[in-house]
Amino acid sequence: MTIKHGPVWKVIIAMAFVLLVMFVTTRVASKVSEQEGEIINVEGSFSDMSFFSGDEVGLKVNSTDDVFAAGGTVSANGTSADHLILAGGEITATDINVRDIFAVGGKITMASGKIADDIVAAGGDILIRPKFQIGGSAVVTGSDIKIEAPVTTDLTAAAGKVFLNSTVGGNAKLIGESVEIGPKGRIDGDLLYRTENLKIAPSALITGKRITLPDEEYSELQRWGKGGVALFAVFAFALLLGIAVLVIIITVTVPSLMNAASATIRSKRLQTLGIGLLITVAIPFAIFMLFATIIGVPLALLIGVMFLAVAPIAIAATSYFLGMRGRDIIAKKVDDSPTVMERLLWPASGAILIFLLGLIPYVGGLVWLLALMVGIGAVVPRGGKALAQNA
Repeated sequence: MTIKHGPVWKVIIAMAFVLLVMFVTTRVASKVSEQEGEIINVEGSFSDMSFFSGDEVGLKVNSTDDVFAAGGTVSANGTSADHLILAGGEITATDINVRDIFAVGGKITMASGKIADDIVAAGGDILIRPKFQIGGSAVVTGSDIKIEAPVTTDLTAAAGKVFLNSTVGGNAKLIGESVEIGPKGRIDGDLLYRTENLKIAPSALITGKRITLPDEEYSELQRWGKGGVALFAVFAFALLLGIAVLVIIITVTVPSLMNAASATIRSKRLQTLGIGLLITVAIPFAIFMLFATIIGVPLALLIGVMFLAVAPIAIAATSYFLGMRGRDIIAKKVDDSPTVMERLLWPASGAILIFLLGLIPYVGGLVWLLALMVGIGAVVPRGGKALAQNA
């Protein structure tokens, strides 16, 4: 029996992401490319979930299941799949045929293809060309967004610049510093917008109402933000202390977990980052889809709590790797087994390094994100085995 669009379908897809993270990460380790700098070109048919990671990833596959790919450059050409999840610096999709697509990257180009249901894309520059067919809804956020493909149902787009030059079968919610609807723009529902610069071509057609979205929430955030500045120093110190203590506790209680994670990061850096990136992308999508349903909200909250619980352990794993790597370089004790005190002090110094780099404007957020992804990529595949050894 085919499951059609609706709450049950979204819950099943979201649970598939959860199962990916919790139960099949060993399959990720076996299918993701393990060599740094490798150019991966994949062709063929697949009946199970597939995972690929590399500097450059080229896909031309026919899959009846989900396909995940992460890399500096990711290209999907002539690819069919149930769900296609892409993450990378530059992403291009040409002549694809999938049910849903999720893409996160610096530059995303959807050149041509058919999406049976929804598209979710987040990144820098996002271009969706006319030959790209979207059978459901579209949620797009970025720096510069150009949508030239028809959207069958609703469209939500938020960016610095939003340009719409296609048909939207439902409502269009457009938010940006600049919002422009081109001559081929047609909105069969309402236009909801927030911008200081709205341009609508004379030939564009809007069937429903034009509604200006309120901006009260911005003033509310500013009001809360004033009080937050005074607490930053306290929060920063508590965060640093918490991570350092967490590293020490985990090192003492489950040393094999830290050792296994550190060894994985050292020997398979690219693979670890790729797995972490895929998991970090999959979890928010799962929560997003579950929150779209009533019955899925409790599960979404549970997944969110679990992710928040794993995140500090992931940061601790990265801190442990950096600290012990620093010991090897500075103290020149590569072949010597670390003492108990060294297992405590050096990882704590790694936590301090991450914290200090995280304070750098603009770069700090990326540092924390990389530390999280690398740690997750090392802990999730190896964590179960390491914990079993301590049982």
